Amino acid sequence: MSSKSVLEHFTVPDDFQNGNTFKGKCMHCGTLISGSYKVTSNFVTHMKRKHRDLYILHSENKEIQPTLTQCIKKSVKYSPSDPKQLEMTNALIMFIAGDLLPLSIVESEEFKNLMEKADTKYQVPSRKHLSSKLLHEKSVEIKNNLVNTLKRAESVCLTIDLWSSRQMRGFLGITGHFILDWAMKSVMICCKRFKGRHTAESIRSEYEEVVTSFEIGFKIAAIVSDNASNMVKAFSIPGFDDFKVDHESSDEEIDDVDKEIEDDQSDDLHLSDCLPKHSRCFAHTLQFYSSHICTS
Repeated sequence: MSSKSVLEHFTVPDDFQNGNTFKGKCMHCGTLISGSYKVTSNFVTHMKRKHRDLYILHSENKEIQPTLTQCIKKSVKYSPSDPKQLEMTNALIMFIAGDLLPLSIVESEEFKNLMEKADTKYQVPSRKHLSSKLLHEKSVEIKNNLVNTLKRAESVCLTIDLWSSRQMRGFLGITGHFILDWAMKSVMICCKRFKGRHTAESIRSEYEEVVTSFEIGFKIAAIVSDNASNMVKAFSIPGFDDFKVDHESSDEEIDDVDKEIEDDQSDDLHLSDCLPKHSRCFAHTLQFYSSHICTS
């Protein structure tokens, strides 16, 4: 086996230059071997020790071995900034996120073989790169697009729900509904982990954080939730119970109470604490009354 032909069994880096030292990846076992175009003894030694049968077979082969240029050309891949690389990576991200596939799919040999058949120049991103950077960047991009879309809506109605999985992990889901360009639109604003107790205060806090991040707090026309007491309490008007009026109170006392309510509401306005109309889900309401009638 000649010094040049041995490189046929190694993947040469894209930025390889004659005379420079590089690390070639063995195509048979994945081991990285250091060497250069002029000094290939390390590659030959590796083939002798780890893949002796292949070394002997190729040494006895009388056919013309591929040149170094051919080996380099065979291993050329798209650069990270290449438009085709970016296009295929974006499609891969949407494929994984859209079908809720495990990130480990990029480590599957069958999947790698599929991508190799589809485009030999495409570099499949690693699982770590996918989870730590690519998915995060796509999430930010989608959120920014959604924020810009919601800015064009005149008003938004929200549906909100809170539930626990079989592992007793809480999740909060909020969807938005609005009319844009004479068409009804529905979007998922958030589906996030809800940690801690499911109290009204915690629900209210998470809600305010979400609507603030999407810049829609002043556009919400109504909120629809189920009949859970914590949901109802979370979206009740602050201080409403403190201003109940006795039917026997005088007109002057009623006027004083009304004034206190107006003052309290005006204080809430500058804090963006004046909540939109809260409605209970009709399906939950009908279910509640049906069960109540059946048990009466």
